[in-house]
Amino acid sequence: MGNVALCVPSNGEIKILSTTTDARIAIYRKAPVKAGEIMLENPGQFLCESNDLKTGQRVPCIGAEEELEKGRFYFLLPMDMLYSVLTYEEMKTLTQKPSKVSAINFSKIFPDQLSCLFPNSNSNSNNGSEIKISRSVRCSRQRSWEPALETIIETPPHC
Repeated sequence: MGNVALCVPSNGEIKILSTTTDARIAIYRKAPVKAGEIMLENPGQFLCESNDLKTGQRVPCIGAEEELEKGRFYFLLPMDMLYSVLTYEEMKTLTQKPSKVSAINFSKIFPDQLSCLFPNSNSNSNNGSEIKISRSVRCSRQRSWEPALETIIETPPHC
């Protein structure tokens, strides 16, 4: 009757999309897989669940001791995105199919909240190993605002 879009793969696999230049999707069929194992294999990157990414909010991280759940889709993001505010352009880049990704000029845009990412349902599985995608994904970020702290020099009051 109605159209329904789900955010989880239906076959109980753990899918991890790397947003580095090689743009690979790793599929894990055996459980349990800990987030720390994936992060040790990919230094300088962290894991984030796709359902936790929202435009205009900070990018959360999955703890190293947490087990990844089957049927979930995760992003492997560079450490400089950790706790930064996700812009609309960055969200758009993450949700595009890898074949359509190109260099994008990131700007400070915070429109409607996007509540979910939709994984590519056309990806083929290859006996639990990794799938190489020919196109690369380029992920950049806008720096979040930080106040400039300066020393305040206090002078004694003049009486």
